[in-house]
Amino acid sequence: MNELTHANSAYLRHHAKNPIHWKFWSDAILELAVKENKLIILSIGYSACHWCHVMEKETFRNELIANFMNQNFICIKIDREEHPDVDHIYMDFILNTKGNGGWPLNCILLPDTRPVFAGTYYKADDWLNLISRFYTFFKETPDKLIAYSKNYIEHLNEEEKFIESSSFKHSSCFNEWESFLDLDYGGIKSRQKFPMPNFLVYMIYLPKTKKWDVFLDLTLKNITQKGIYDPLDGGFFRYCIDEKWNIPHFEKMLYDNAQLISVLSNFDLINKKRKYILIVDQTIHFWLSIKSKNAFFPSSIDADNEDGEGGYYWFKKDEISKILSKKELEYAAKKYNMNDPNLQQNKWHIHNDPHINIEQEETVATKLKKIRSNKSFPEIDQKAICSWNCMMVTGLIDAGIAYKNIQWLKLAEETLQLIFDHFTIKNQCNRLVYNKKMINGTLEDYSWLIAAAISISSIKNSVYWLSKSLDWMEIAIEKFWNKKKGLFTYSVNKSLYKQTFEVEDQVIPSSNSLMANNLHELFQITRQENYLDKMNTMIMRVANKANKWLPNFTNWMLLKQKLNSKKIQYLVMGLKMNEILALHHQKNNLASIYILEKGSDILIFKEKYKEKVKNIFICNENSCISEIDNVKDALRVKI
Repeated sequence: MNELTHANSAYLRHHAKNPIHWKFWSDAILELAVKENKLIILSIGYSACHWCHVMEKETFRNELIANFMNQNFICIKIDREEHPDVDHIYMDFILNTKGNGGWPLNCILLPDTRPVFAGTYYKADDWLNLISRFYTFFKETPDKLIAYSKNYIEHLNEEEKFIESSSFKHSSCFNEWESFLDLDYGGIKSRQKFPMPNFLVYMIYLPKTKKWDVFLDLTLKNITQKGIYDPLDGGFFRYCIDEKWNIPHFEKMLYDNAQLISVLSNFDLINKKRKYILIVDQTIHFWLSIKSKNAFFPSSIDADNEDGEGGYYWFKKDEISKILSKKELEYAAKKYNMNDPNLQQNKWHIHNDPHINIEQEETVATKLKKIRSNKSFPEIDQKAICSWNCMMVTGLIDAGIAYKNIQWLKLAEETLQLIFDHFTIKNQCNRLVYNKKMINGTLEDYSWLIAAAISISSIKNSVYWLSKSLDWMEIAIEKFWNKKKGLFTYSVNKSLYKQTFEVEDQVIPSSNSLMANNLHELFQITRQENYLDKMNTMIMRVANKANKWLPNFTNWMLLKQKLNSKKIQYLVMGLKMNEILALHHQKNNLASIYILEKGSDILIFKEKYKEKVKNIFICNENSCISEIDNVKDALRVKI
């Protein structure tokens, strides 16, 4: 029978009526595969994935295919957002064997879960032909498949060795990066354009040079004004299918929206501008508008509605002409870039030109929204993921600081407290909680939980939030630290055929680079040498890999930049929120701020708190060298 009728995941429920006997990933079903000596078909996807829906309709509803799969394979379906650790190891396999991957990710595994094949989308006939060949191959010559898998794993183990190096190439020289960059349209050079938030953060914090500034401005301009941004509802789509950022793949994901809020906010904070405040505000309000009743942010919005991919977002020429006057149509053509280059099959996906700002704007936007309101809204996956909600907390903090918005800061702290209350039990951080069913967290969840607590500590309740981050750092070290590798393992899931050590920064920074940053921050307030030792070991272990491909290690390089900069700390007490925010706006970019409170055992806070006194201690890595009673004078101090 198909077990997915009992699934909590929206993606899995989409497959609940398939005639295939889909099973959940579990120890029991993996033991059954070994007992019956059957190959495993592992199919991985997520709710907002367009091609996952297409394959479900075209292939997995087919009775002939279902009968063949049910008789000859153990069939397992996984939501990659529930089990990113399982997704990681098989995505690594397809990337290593084919050079590219994506979702749906469809794998054929030996009974012991070692992979022998992986692919993505298949039409019905192609899929049946593929699995038939593997069934015959395993039945007639199983030793060859087993040998192939063994050789692959041996090769992979060799490739994944982390050879320690004392040399970490951290170059901000534009010429060394030029071959990776799209100088015409911005972003990393590629036929498809992903915003890559962490790369943008790295550029923001680089020492100012004309070439980097021009390139960053170009990239942010295209991300906020071209097709990847939704200027009516707000929010960013996952990526664009063309190098010019014109046509998006229409799903919206919480993880990149949260990070892009941080990117734009930090750009404005550092450059002392309010250039992107409207886009940040609109994006935050969009995600607030679709929040679930449990107060957490949903994971994604589907690319499709009943009219197909992007059906909610495309505007047909005739429907716009009917609702807009001639003058409004002229305005809309300028404001939303409705011109021939973006006209596809008599329909538009609108862009955003913030410089066109005339009196018709509100009227035209309202009319265009009315057209949308008559369409079915894409499905929202209300699954609340711990790490992604922590990313949104961090985004709200960055936006609240940059634009001095107290409500966003309040929402960030309230949400983070709810995350701790809902997702953590004793020494366990869960990735997902469905009623009483829990899915264990990966290193990604722990690392973002710690990072969010560190981030909020710069605004209020420093002792409380830093104590939380220290407690969870110790738990994470106990669970995930691998002394032999000198890195944190991604998961403690014992059903996986190998451990993974996530080090490359992709759309989401690698969990190890984030943990290294967390260790650095916590070392600054505790001076615990084991934090420093682990961080340095991690940097040395990834150096060789980082030196070969700079764009995949930008969060590591941002950490190196911090290490090469003077570490300044402001310890404040008795300041009002507007004074704390003023300090954030005027301080050195990489300086830290903490709020002193009574009774803390944290090293840098000890014996500094005084009742009813306004004070600012200015400290470097070794000692506090100044004690001042107002922000203006504190900012004049040279360290």
